[in-house]
Amino acid sequence: MISKILISIIILIVSIPQINSQEVKLKNGDFLFQDLNCGPLCDAIENATFHHKKYKISHMGVVSIEDGKIYVIEAYKKVQKTPLKDFLNRSLTQQNQPKVIVGRLKPAYQSLIPAFLKRLYQQLGKAYDTEFKLFNHKYYCSELVYENLLDRQQKPILPVKPMSFKNKLTQTFDSAWIKFFKKQNLPIPEGQPGCNPADYMLNPKIQLIYFYY
Repeated sequence: MISKILISIIILIVSIPQINSQEVKLKNGDFLFQDLNCGPLCDAIENATFHHKKYKISHMGVVSIEDGKIYVIEAYKKVQKTPLKDFLNRSLTQQNQPKVIVGRLKPAYQSLIPAFLKRLYQQLGKAYDTEFKLFNHKYYCSELVYENLLDRQQKPILPVKPMSFKNKLTQTFDSAWIKFFKKQNLPIPEGQPGCNPADYMLNPKIQLIYFYY
């Protein structure tokens, strides 16, 4: 009985992603999930979405490697290609650790990555989607992934669902959301189809392989 318990403990330890190591072997198509420090709006995003244990995720990007240099394609102000170092240093803990978690598509979906990256490059320069509306030729971070990561039948492999912008604790809209949409003269798109990076981080088609912090 004791030996079986020890074996189970060893298996559990081995299966835990590496934490705070100096190196992680990133691959094309890896997802970087980030606890972004952008003030009240990022706080509102995190308050309205599910968390993975202690990790509050409000942003995501996709790894692209060119001539040995690593970049992150992301919808951040606009769809852009950001050097990995700049992405990681954007949001740090008090110990100067990047508040980033690495996810990787499971083997069954790896063959989709080349076409996925090609589509992402075609979106560079597109505007950020402040309306949070699908298929309007603008993108927020997870929408960029949803609309461009397609299967062989050209259908998205990750889901959308009715969005909620309400704080999960108070069940009311944080003031940041009210100001954000009022400035655009738009209603809060509560219940409209959409996606968020925290949900995608927990999607069963994605494996979390590395925690920077």
